Amino acid sequence: MKNIKLTIQYDGTRYQGWQKPGKKGNSNTISGKLTEVISRITDEETTLFAGAKTDTNVHADAQIVNFKTKTTLSALKLKQELNHYLPQDIAIISAEEVSERFHASLNTQTITYLYRVSCAPVADVFTRKYKYHLPDTLDLNAMQHASEQLLGRHDFKHFSSGKTKKSTEKDLLSIEIFNGFHIPKDLLLKCEQPSDADFLFLLKGNDFLHQMPLYLTETLLEIGLGNRNTSSIPLIFSGEDTVSKRCPSHGLFLHEITY
Repeated sequence: MKNIKLTIQYDGTRYQGWQKPGKKGNSNTISGKLTEVISRITDEETTLFAGAKTDTNVHADAQIVNFKTKTTLSALKLKQELNHYLPQDIAIISAEEVSERFHASLNTQTITYLYRVSCAPVADVFTRKYKYHLPDTLDLNAMQHASEQLLGRHDFKHFSSGKTKKSTEKDLLSIEIFNGFHIPKDLLLKCEQPSDADFLFLLKGNDFLHQMPLYLTETLLEIGLGNRNTSSIPLIFSGEDTVSKRCPSHGLFLHEITY
């Protein structure tokens, strides 16, 4: 059996997230489309393992996936065949044969999410599917100061939705907030130019709970708008204060996974 590792880029706009649902569910998911095409190419039933399971409308710069196969096709040929048959909003950036011990879901060291916000008076029609339009003024210094209180190991259960059997204690390693012309060029969308109206949040952790990046970003935005005080963050951790609503998911990108 070969163990194939894929690096995948996708536009999540028209999909119901990464996870393939039950047999009676809607198969309009990233994993559903990918599984269907891999099975067609290899003539095998395929089980995918992903580094992170993105939600509806969430995009990915570099999702990591692995699967086992008996196919005689090389990794390069698999990449070519997959890109030929997959929809144009899903692309295989790289494919390689890796050690049988590699498991995309279990071996992660860090996961990085990116969230885009536009504070322009009018939403740009060409980037509106990838940015949260918030036509207001944000206090960058206040958000950066608040982000420092989120770093480190904490119980983030109040910054997530849904129940989990896993530990809710996570290590949030860094939060970088960029504005306008300070946004690194390699983090800009291909079709955009730097603008003082744009903000970019880069969150790196050892793992994230369900929708945790969206709740963290919205909390920082509420502080940036002056609607919430920095002192509320420890109160949210303790359960004495309620977390902000979560950001719209279309501004979120799974940016990088390391192993």
